[in-house]
Amino acid sequence: MEINQELKSRSSIYHQTAMAMMLIQLVHKIVREIPGAIKMEGPGAIGVPIFAGLLAVGILLIILKNKWGLILGIIDGAFMIFQPILVHIILAHPDQNGVWWYPIFPWTQAILIIYFCCLAWKNWAK
Repeated sequence: MEINQELKSRSSIYHQTAMAMMLIQLVHKIVREIPGAIKMEGPGAIGVPIFAGLLAVGILLIILKNKWGLILGIIDGAFMIFQPILVHIILAHPDQNGVWWYPIFPWTQAILIIYFCCLAWKNWAK
């Protein structure tokens, strides 16, 4: 009986995976995107740190076992899908590295964040 309660008290692998992906995205924003947004100035200099803060709050909420953390992860994942399109195509800013394939990296992260947050959401009550 004690083992079953201990397993329920720990967060599941789905929550841990969603938090890990969100943490990777947060580090990516801090190391790569915030300096680039500050160089480009404009609305990106404000938007990227806001979404980094939302990721940090989302991770904290998942640790505190609140479903809103998963929703914040999904929102950030959706933003990350459209951010390269907005910055590189619509606003016509070249990539910092000058490589055409760079948006594949944040898109992959965004898809994985959305996927794992949805899995954690489905498994929340179990």
